[in-house]
Amino acid sequence: MDLTETAAYHGSSYSHRESPASGDYRGRLETAFLCTLAGEPDAEPDEYQFLETPDVEAFNEEIRAYRDLLEDHGTETVVAESAYPNATYTADAYLGFGGDFYLSRMASDVRRREEPDRFAFAHECGYDPVVPFPADEYFEISNAIPSNDGLVLGVGQRGTDRAARRLAEAVDCETTIVGIGDDVQHLMGALRPLPDGRAAVRPGKIEEYGELEQCYDGFLEFDETEEIVEKQAMNFTIAADGTILMPNDTPNAETKLAEQYDVETTSVEEIRTGAGGLACLTGRVD
Repeated sequence: MDLTETAAYHGSSYSHRESPASGDYRGRLETAFLCTLAGEPDAEPDEYQFLETPDVEAFNEEIRAYRDLLEDHGTETVVAESAYPNATYTADAYLGFGGDFYLSRMASDVRRREEPDRFAFAHECGYDPVVPFPADEYFEISNAIPSNDGLVLGVGQRGTDRAARRLAEAVDCETTIVGIGDDVQHLMGALRPLPDGRAAVRPGKIEEYGELEQCYDGFLEFDETEEIVEKQAMNFTIAADGTILMPNDTPNAETKLAEQYDVETTSVEEIRTGAGGLACLTGRVD
């Protein structure tokens, strides 16, 4: 069955279904959705929102190495392949939370082309995807970050206030809505949950920083250094066993985290051609 043009995705209305909570999430991954490149893109990088043309073999090898690292630390992975280069950044599209599986409405015309394929792939994997946003709104799921009791939702260049409030009404949990700086693509780039209930933050990039005090057990603050801004050192994930997985070329951030947590690193040199990192690669399913 071809699901890529189904009415279930395009313009469907949604009222929240009753579904059981699936446990304490806090950013740990039980299942990670990853995506490799099907081939070399046939356009200029700006046309598919990359910084430069990726070396496809090297790009996919870095994703496979990351997949192996996730699985070594207890996280199941599901890997797809896509002809849409930006589809490799699956965190922008997939969020499993509270027993439901949510999909984004993408902010750009380039990324909207992926949406039917995203729906179809999730459905083929056995999920019944929820798209709580109508076609005239946008909210990329990287703006939804787990807190200790629910979700923090970010409003900025890739998520509107109205869409954030619509998602807040859809989920069966506590939500906190904050604004994020114009130079941060997603809330994910300024806020990352940590294994002990705290959060790593870039305080200057979150407008209602004080609102987060009710969401976490404390904060590990990061300054706006080259590692944080250019190398995206906070673009890390937490595996199922609580290990932080992060880039292998951000030694200051690595040291800061390793003082308190188990840390492992992997290469993201080619992955960064798309202005992304490990967290961007990882569609999150609780």
